[in-house]
Amino acid sequence: MDGRYVVGVDGSLPSRAAVRWAANRALSDGRVIALVHVGEPDGGMMGGEYAQSEARAGAHLLSETAAAIQTGDAGVIVTESLVDGPVAWALADFVTAHDILVAGTHKTGFLHGRVLGSRSVQIAAAVPCTVAIIPDLDLRFRRGVVAGVDRVATAHSIVRVAAGEAEVRGEELLLVQADVPVDAARDELAMNAALAAVQSDFPHLVVRSKISARPAAEALLDAARGKALLVLGPGSDEPTRSLIGSVIHDVLLNVNAPVVIARPAEDRQLVGPVSDDAEAS
Repeated sequence: MDGRYVVGVDGSLPSRAAVRWAANRALSDGRVIALVHVGEPDGGMMGGEYAQSEARAGAHLLSETAAAIQTGDAGVIVTESLVDGPVAWALADFVTAHDILVAGTHKTGFLHGRVLGSRSVQIAAAVPCTVAIIPDLDLRFRRGVVAGVDRVATAHSIVRVAAGEAEVRGEELLLVQADVPVDAARDELAMNAALAAVQSDFPHLVVRSKISARPAAEALLDAARGKALLVLGPGSDEPTRSLIGSVIHDVLLNVNAPVVIARPAEDRQLVGPVSDDAEAS
């Protein structure tokens, strides 16, 4: 399969959760796992000895993480890279458009929080590929996939990723379109395009749909509670606007399930058969 799972590694619990999430998928879908540790951008200003010490510590962390993956999942190909710079921009320079960038995050649990420096938001905004943001949660007993649908232009690419995940899991897919005025013309909603795409490409998949007048982030987070995955599209497909809109911003700051932000070009299945209860680190 084209592209890699590029995983940011820093030794934290969310980072370990991200490694597990990627490792569970790499064995079945054939992607390489590229482990990346980003060094402090100002490390050199602390002196050469400090910079060398930091590099050695980063290399040791990468080596330990790679060994844990390969011990648990023999056959997974793992590469290790040390890079420097601000984390989001260093990762953006490292990935390609065909990669899936996997990053861990601490969940906040406070809706409408405005932590403008949130690293998960920075990463999702900076990188040019599909992004998976993984909270440090027990995913072993979670079932079902949720897809957030907001406009016709991205409906097909979003549901392709979400339906592919649901199908290989043997679980249901829930399509959610929120922030819909109560007097909206239902036959003109993006939900119709999403349902048509699923029925065409995944005719045997169990699919439910929900249209809500609630604010989108609230409705999506509520639907994702207890689910294995939430799939969203970019906030905007206009080249002059940020890919991360207010909905994705709020979801990432209050994440309660793994979130995949699927770029429109990623019109393909995301994963192979997986189990979220394996330990990789």
